[in-house]
Amino acid sequence: MRKRRKVFLALLVCMSCLLSACGKAGGETNIDQNTEQNQTDASEEKDIRNDIQEVQEYVQPEMKGEITISCLSENEFLSAAAKQFMDLYPDVTITINASEAGTVEEYQTYLNTRIMSGKAEDIIFNSFLPMAKYSEMGVFEDLNKYISMTPEFNDENYFMNVLQAARQDGGEIYMIPYMASFSVIGFSDGLLEGQTDIRSTLETWEKAGFSQSVNLVRQLVTETEKKNVFLIHSNELSYTNSLLGDSLEKFIDVEERKVYLDNTEYIDLLNAVKELSAQDLFGSNVSFYNEDYSFAISKDYDVQAAYYCLAQDSDQTYCMPLMDAKGNVVINANYCIALNSASGNKDLAWEFMKYLLSEDVQTLPSLHGLAVNRQGFEASVARYHTFYENNNSGIEEAEYGALLAGWMEQVNSCDLVDPVIWDLLNAENEKFFSGMQTAEQTAKNLQKQIDQYFNE
Repeated sequence: MRKRRKVFLALLVCMSCLLSACGKAGGETNIDQNTEQNQTDASEEKDIRNDIQEVQEYVQPEMKGEITISCLSENEFLSAAAKQFMDLYPDVTITINASEAGTVEEYQTYLNTRIMSGKAEDIIFNSFLPMAKYSEMGVFEDLNKYISMTPEFNDENYFMNVLQAARQDGGEIYMIPYMASFSVIGFSDGLLEGQTDIRSTLETWEKAGFSQSVNLVRQLVTETEKKNVFLIHSNELSYTNSLLGDSLEKFIDVEERKVYLDNTEYIDLLNAVKELSAQDLFGSNVSFYNEDYSFAISKDYDVQAAYYCLAQDSDQTYCMPLMDAKGNVVINANYCIALNSASGNKDLAWEFMKYLLSEDVQTLPSLHGLAVNRQGFEASVARYHTFYENNNSGIEEAEYGALLAGWMEQVNSCDLVDPVIWDLLNAENEKFFSGMQTAEQTAKNLQKQIDQYFNE
């Protein structure tokens, strides 16, 4: 029945083309009528294409052959998954090519050489790689087709918002995360005592921007009479990166390859950070064992932030995912995998990628983070709850899991900013903060270097 339906649909497409040709040969016609007919034809053909797509199904390939994987360093999670997969399919061989390069830069050079020679592995694990640049070059396969034809990929089994977080503006998905990692902002419960207005504001937030948070609570530091009170436990470079991550697009338009760093706004940002540091507001030298201290805000990673936000003996309250200036809750792209578009074994490679996301693998204790698979997520919650409950804070696992699940549901983006750009920013900003160059020189150097990188 399925084959007959496809043939019928194909005949409809041919008939539509023939009728369209006859209409053009029939002499003078009204322009409006032609336009209306063309729109109708286009709509019918679109419906037919959608109908064809609906009946299309993914057919599992012959489970036989070799799959190659490229990664910066082999890990227990990947090795265990590969072994399990080969046990399931004895005719499949998985070769993990972990780079022997000593640095990220050396690994990038190694992988670039393999990509250009057409010898890159079937599956590529992102490890501080310029994934957006690779996508523009056509290195990766758009995974939309595979995702849509995988029936188990649904909201019941997966956090689909996380699975599709790397979707680009054009709708393409070149990477999928096997786990989620995102930052969380928290506020000091002790410093908020008597701060009714600030508490009322925080109670309305479900997520928070870094600059937004800092601006709201800076008065907690300047107006308190307590000793050893700081804005945040950070340093100049890390604090600057947090501000840039908040609204990087103001200074660097990655998609359009435009740079706007050599201006007063960026120079002012650098000088403002240096001034905060001069006021000793970062607490970077605090001794956690010998001092009584308070930080107005904290920036932590998901699983730890959730626990300490719930712990009654912790100072953290109003914890929520960190968002960027657009309101996106962004996950780390270093836990994503991609399919080489030049692979000669795409369907078999997809089978393994799909297996990495399955319950069998996502529940493994060697997956260090929040799994994108919902059963794997529950297993992650159980492991982390057990680990943190060594402190005997009395936090229920269900409460801990519910908080993390609520945060996971807010994820809607993936950090695709080229790590090379961050390396350039860090190198030049470090020179400024160490006194080697002025803010003006730093902005000018970055403008030139990143512009040159975009045009290589």
